[in-house]
Amino acid sequence: MTKIIRLTGAIFLLPSLSLMPELAAGAGFAILQQGTGPMGQGNAFVAQADDPSAIFFNPAGITQLEGTQGYLGTTLIAPRNSYDGLDGSSDDTVAKLYAVPQLYLTHKLNPAVSLGFGIFSPFGLGTAWDDNWAGRYLTTSSSLSTVTANPNVAVRLGKFSVAAGVDILRADLELKKNLLTPYGDGTQELSDTTWGYGYNLGLLYDATDTVKLGLSYRSKIDLDFDSAEAKFAVPSALTRYFPTTSGHGELVLPPSLTAGASYSPRRDLTLECDVTWTGWSSYDELALYFDSPVGPRATTSSVQPKNWEDVLAYRLGLRYRLNAANTLRLGVIFDENPVPDATLGPDLPDADRLIYTVGYDYLLNERMTLGIAYNYIDGKTRSKANDVTPDLPVAYRALGSYEQSTHSLGLSLKYSF
Repeated sequence: MTKIIRLTGAIFLLPSLSLMPELAAGAGFAILQQGTGPMGQGNAFVAQADDPSAIFFNPAGITQLEGTQGYLGTTLIAPRNSYDGLDGSSDDTVAKLYAVPQLYLTHKLNPAVSLGFGIFSPFGLGTAWDDNWAGRYLTTSSSLSTVTANPNVAVRLGKFSVAAGVDILRADLELKKNLLTPYGDGTQELSDTTWGYGYNLGLLYDATDTVKLGLSYRSKIDLDFDSAEAKFAVPSALTRYFPTTSGHGELVLPPSLTAGASYSPRRDLTLECDVTWTGWSSYDELALYFDSPVGPRATTSSVQPKNWEDVLAYRLGLRYRLNAANTLRLGVIFDENPVPDATLGPDLPDADRLIYTVGYDYLLNERMTLGIAYNYIDGKTRSKANDVTPDLPVAYRALGSYEQSTHSLGLSLKYSF
């Protein structure tokens, strides 16, 4: 999914390049399914944080974990976007299944200090439309894949636990679209790989025997795409205008802050409510640049306003231990979308959504626990009636309504050494 991005771009007579986060399962292109326990209870987990996936959700919680623990999981995500044009046309994105892995390790160094390490993918997009769809001059496919290595240190201070960590993130980006020319369609492809760095903080407070409070922050990460390559395939009459060229740009992954409270009225029942703020307002425009002029107009740059907005997500979760070996989880999320009507486009036809979740843990033996979780994202229908691509003929602006839904299945195995 794609947003906050200033890339070196390729553009012909059209000023648009697409970044589409169909893969993402949170607002924008954030991926929040980072563990089956949290996933099953609506990601309301910042105040519980009592399994190794706490490294992602609130690393202060790893002080609760004894000995050495390992966690290996994956989330299978099947997104779908559909488009109904004002002219009566309709299109669906190409069906794909994406696998998002997670690996967590924790170790209690002494009664006060715990260490943790995680590998996960916090942001991502993956989408593909048919080559002949109505918006092909805006986008045909987009891919953003990230992987983060995240070491953490957590310290227990009485009823408080605090943690800090470093995010080391690699990002791979590939964007494709068609080019409208007088001699037939051409294609444009932009790709690059880069690294970025950030940090995360966590706080956990055991307020009473039944109430816990949690707070978790992740910083923004600046990605400099300074070795992007733009390649073109155009009719022979235009080849000299479209050389393969390089470019530069920037993608900003937004900061986020989550606060929550859990309540355990009985030993077998825990309820939690969380609120997450994500700073998508850092995505104010899409600026694209070429190191060499491109197209008959010798284009070297293109700027599109985006003006995304900061958003909140509201999460409710329940964990119920049926017995010593079986645990049931339920949850619901309301996720605000950051894309205003004025800049909505097929690159990310995002919408407010309700997310329904269920999960189940089974204790295989005293050391191993199997986890499974399912999410269904029900996005509202949104209509695109703006004029953010005035250089395109109206028939190719992909005006109409967009609808999205996503099925996600998480699987995990936790092992206590």
